[in-house]
Amino acid sequence: MKVLIAVEESECSRRALESVMERSWPEESQFRIISVYEPIPANGQAIVSPGAIEWMMAAEAEMLKQKKLNLKENINNLKEHVAGCPVSGAILTGDIRNSILDEAKTWGADMIVLGSHGRKGLSKLFLGSVAEGVAGHADCSVEIVKQKTH
Repeated sequence: MKVLIAVEESECSRRALESVMERSWPEESQFRIISVYEPIPANGQAIVSPGAIEWMMAAEAEMLKQKKLNLKENINNLKEHVAGCPVSGAILTGDIRNSILDEAKTWGADMIVLGSHGRKGLSKLFLGSVAEGVAGHADCSVEIVKQKTH
């Protein structure tokens, strides 16, 4: 079984990865952890000062650096729980939903696991739902791990 785990820097992603680590998997299973980096869109219409551009570039570089560190840590943690099974990972760039779906198709995933913030109402309307978009368009099974509400 090929399991693709899509993560970000959030509690719901941590829970999704934990749900994979808590289970027993067939010996021939393979795991791939991905994190998608969505660049800040450049708006050619806006007048932006050179200082603001430098700040945005520095912020993006720091975000990418943090994603790489988190990915490495997640891969190492998963390897401890699925000893003997291959674990790989990648940072992808682009639209989050499309990147997850494209990677699942290219890699031949049997299952996608990802977390959900559980947004409702206006926040869901404005921010969208990556989990719903992936579940609605994936060619394989999708498991959505919801964030517990207190």
